[in-house]
Amino acid sequence: MYQTFKDLYESCQALSSDDNATTLINFKKWLNQGAFKAYKVLNAEYFYKSATDATEDGTYSYPLPFDCSKVHTITITDDNDIQYPVGEFPGTENDWNALVSDGGAEAEYPQYFFIKRNTYEFYPTSSADDYTITVKYKRTIKDMSQADYTTGNITTLASAGTAVTGSGTTWTAAFVGRYFKIDADGVWYEITARSANTGITIAREYGGTAIAAGSEDYTIGEMSLLPEGYQELPIDYAMWMYYLQKENTDMADRYKQNWLEGLLELKQDGGNLTTSGILQETINLVDPNDNIVLSEAE
Repeated sequence: MYQTFKDLYESCQALSSDDNATTLINFKKWLNQGAFKAYKVLNAEYFYKSATDATEDGTYSYPLPFDCSKVHTITITDDNDIQYPVGEFPGTENDWNALVSDGGAEAEYPQYFFIKRNTYEFYPTSSADDYTITVKYKRTIKDMSQADYTTGNITTLASAGTAVTGSGTTWTAAFVGRYFKIDADGVWYEITARSANTGITIAREYGGTAIAAGSEDYTIGEMSLLPEGYQELPIDYAMWMYYLQKENTDMADRYKQNWLEGLLELKQDGGNLTTSGILQETINLVDPNDNIVLSEAE
């Protein structure tokens, strides 16, 4: 079962029968610590995503996905569905700037890409329109901090659609990356874009009953990146820390055991993306923050 951050800290409050404001601050801290510790047993591939864009004749710079931490690969797919890898430029930023300084080099397929903070650049510039750019990247991992948002209701969401329209909502750009569900449906969808206070886009087609001129209750929540069956695992870590602080050894040991057993199950079950027992090999990743090639085998 998927759990929002609010679900997690309210579970801690219920289990401990402690709704003290200072304790809540600690629960939130411990839940994030538990989630990050759990991430470490997962294969690096688990945190990868892909995003697409389209080439534009003469355009050399494109935005990185909003949640990109490190770029893995970039490929171009042409109208014949032939895929061409774009190589990472092997030099420094000064070398790159010298290479692209003439500004006039064009080819159907770029040879190199270079990461500049929140963008990636091509050389030579693509001379084609609407070829598909696919960026495979590692997602940014950040602390959970936000309560659920349920203000207003949903008026329009087509079956197999991705555009969500609300009424009485104030959806901000900060909601991108959180998760959305129609309460009566119960299925969660990642939010990938926000167009207005009343408009968001979800990552995959809505599988529930179409909503037209409706008034459906909904929830937008922040979640960890843990697999569905392990969303509650950070609760055991938070409760372990709580009872250590309370010097209740018996309860601390109980939750510590739950935590360690859950972590072992996660490592065995969630460390791979397939049924194979073979972990992925080391993969080179490009860090958009410092242009250093990093070798990771998480």
